[in-house]
Amino acid sequence: QLQQLQPPPVTGAARPAINYTYDALDQLSTVRDPRNLTTTYTSDGLGNRTGLASPDTGSTARTFDLAGNVLTSTDARGKVTTYTYDALNRVTSISYGGGTPTVLEYGGGPSGAPNAIGRLTKMTDESGQTAYAYDQAGRLLSKVQTITHAVGTVNRTVGYAYDGNGRLASLTYPSGNRIDYGYDANGRANKLTLHPSDANGGTDAATSIVLLDQITYAPFGGVQSWIWGNSTEAVPNLYARTFDLDGRLVTYPLGTVMRTVTYDAASRITAMTHTGTANAASYNQAFTYDGLGRLLTYTGNTGTQSYAYDATGNRIPLKIGASTYSNIIASASNRLNSTSGPLPAKSNTFDAAGNLTGDGTVSYTYGERGRIKTSVNAGVATSYLYNGIGQRTRKAGVTIPTGATAYVYDEQGHLLGEYDAAGAVLQETVFLEDMPVGVLKQAASGTPMVVTTSVGYIYSDHINTPRVVTEDASNSVVWNWVDADPFGMAQPVENAGGAVFSYNVRFPGQLYDKETNLHYNYYRDYDPQTGRYVQSDPIGLNGGVNTYGYVEGNPLSKVDPTGEVAFAPILIGIGAGLALDYALSEWKRKNCTCKDSGTPAGPAGNAGVGAADGIFGAHDVKPRGGIAGGGPAGRGTSIFSGLNHAAARSGKYSIATRNALTSIARKIPYVGTAIVGYEVYDALSCD
Repeated sequence: QLQQLQPPPVTGAARPAINYTYDALDQLSTVRDPRNLTTTYTSDGLGNRTGLASPDTGSTARTFDLAGNVLTSTDARGKVTTYTYDALNRVTSISYGGGTPTVLEYGGGPSGAPNAIGRLTKMTDESGQTAYAYDQAGRLLSKVQTITHAVGTVNRTVGYAYDGNGRLASLTYPSGNRIDYGYDANGRANKLTLHPSDANGGTDAATSIVLLDQITYAPFGGVQSWIWGNSTEAVPNLYARTFDLDGRLVTYPLGTVMRTVTYDAASRITAMTHTGTANAASYNQAFTYDGLGRLLTYTGNTGTQSYAYDATGNRIPLKIGASTYSNIIASASNRLNSTSGPLPAKSNTFDAAGNLTGDGTVSYTYGERGRIKTSVNAGVATSYLYNGIGQRTRKAGVTIPTGATAYVYDEQGHLLGEYDAAGAVLQETVFLEDMPVGVLKQAASGTPMVVTTSVGYIYSDHINTPRVVTEDASNSVVWNWVDADPFGMAQPVENAGGAVFSYNVRFPGQLYDKETNLHYNYYRDYDPQTGRYVQSDPIGLNGGVNTYGYVEGNPLSKVDPTGEVAFAPILIGIGAGLALDYALSEWKRKNCTCKDSGTPAGPAGNAGVGAADGIFGAHDVKPRGGIAGGGPAGRGTSIFSGLNHAAARSGKYSIATRNALTSIARKIPYVGTAIVGYEVYDALSCD
């Protein structure tokens, strides 16, 4: 059993340590972080985790049925969530004690539906209703999202079509805009074509606008180049990226500027330099890190920012130029009590579950599910609604155009579009894999009405954060976020082309909220001023020892699209592998006469075996109770399984390939066990 995990030492600070204890059944009992804050777990004889006492989120209690499904969960606020299941252990309803429950229907309900056996067909929740339809191969054909606004009920439909090889052939947005996909001989997307919407909200199939053409890929699989749709034969508009021999992205364009990324031996980004225009060098940036890979300094056009961290990774002082701003962390938790700036200074309050309820400028209330229900800034209130799988689907308030904005996502969690209360599109985003490459906006005029779709081309960086948007016709920059600080505090230039061009997408999975200056981040909300979340991680310590931290202090190289990162099993696996290697080597050194006291796999090999177990072993918990056929709540799953299913859903490969990879992945922990068994035999026999 892993008893202690010590990351590399931090220069000028004590070496942090995370300590673990276990109960009589070898179930994890406590985790003590480097600040000596202890999280305590209680489990029953069947391995069900029935209790949690956290310094950040307080006490949580759960009950289970005989199949191991979560029946109730009570948080530190006393809010009780109750789950019901069908005979196949699928969640059928989630009640939150107050408000609207989430109700899930499979197979079309009592009356049935075509091609829907075993599949989610309807979800009813506080935001309205979502209905799903499938083809004969069980692939999703349409998703209809129904939301009621003050002006009435609006349906928004996302449509999918497939080619003869089962690949996504087209994606139709709620506005009627349709993206057609072409593929190369290897089954990779090589062309994206837009068929814009018509005045009736349908698709103008007779009109086509090429967005991306001649898409190529690097030998390592990453997108390497394409031709933008506004190219001409005389003036081709080429987008090209280069990779080094380690598969790292080293150059890519940002509008008229070319960025070059420099890495150190640990693959940390140490510099970004820019060429291509007279003022390109003003975007140059340099970075330094501590021994744990956390960002220490950033030097850019506006000067230098310096960061420091406590033993658990809370960002404490922030220095901008000659000014130093303090972050005061609570002594008994990792909650941020206050910050002195930069403006505004904040004095924070939290509820019993660790959710931010106020910062001195904005106040927040939370619903039964622990999500922000309202925010109030300078007396102006904004309200928020979420669907049954946790996606924010609506916000409303007097400062919101038409009174409300609705949000629609694809099945990979990408934000497809933002729409006003009447259903008119505000903006829609086009993705190539996980990379935003285009933004579509519409204008209506004339009698009879004519709808015009305008195209903006998005230049994303190495982690798929949008940095530049150019206008289709002139290719001029209309939106620029190249000069932002690493944690995203600086606002983009929205009038780069003269007129205001608004685009709210930020880091992957994040959406800027003007009324709070927070970034909505799927299951949580991120504060770019402090570089941390304002709620604790919903997956607890599976997301890291600091449940408020953002990407381990390295926003240049790491992302958290859903506000929950599960890397703890991998770290624990590596630590366990190294501990095993050390223990066996010491045994051989003390008890064997052979000259070689090392293990057959060596430290690196055993660390690799541990990491593989962390990735492929069932050490993670299905976080959303098996919604949409995800399996019984609380059952174990692996990090690889989540990534594998997401890749298949996004069309990166087929369901058959997914199943084949799953079959292989399930055997990897057994291979690791065999290796460990051989190494124990090797040590005991003194071979």
